[in-house]
Amino acid sequence: MKNKVVIIGCGNVGMSYCYALLNQRTYVNEIVLIDLDTNRVDGEVMDLNHCLAYSPSKINIKRGDYSDCRDAKIVVIAAGANQNPGETRMDLINKNSKIFKSIVSLVMDNGFDGIFLVATNPLDVMTYLTWKYSGLPANRVM
Repeated sequence: MKNKVVIIGCGNVGMSYCYALLNQRTYVNEIVLIDLDTNRVDGEVMDLNHCLAYSPSKINIKRGDYSDCRDAKIVVIAAGANQNPGETRMDLINKNSKIFKSIVSLVMDNGFDGIFLVATNPLDVMTYLTWKYSGLPANRVM
């Protein structure tokens, strides 16, 4: 059985989640990283694969694209605009809602039928928008 996790957004939050998966005994056997900065993703994939020798779980880690969401159990969204100095998390709503509409549409257009895990600020608003944009049941968007 394939237990694939796709992480969209490979900044500090996305990569922290990925390293946490890598460093614990999990049932995840594939991690796919997606980010606009493909050079960064390639570097992260190389680093993560070098860590596999010390990982308690053997996981296939690769750079992917939205077609990889089709058979994923979980899609983590850690993408979004950075908070600028003097800006509140609530100020990010307009920027991140546009980013999320695009991301969620691409994920759903590729046949995703799993669970969304949202890790972008403002968290509650972005989770709500992911639920609305995806059309998935509320219990599958966290």
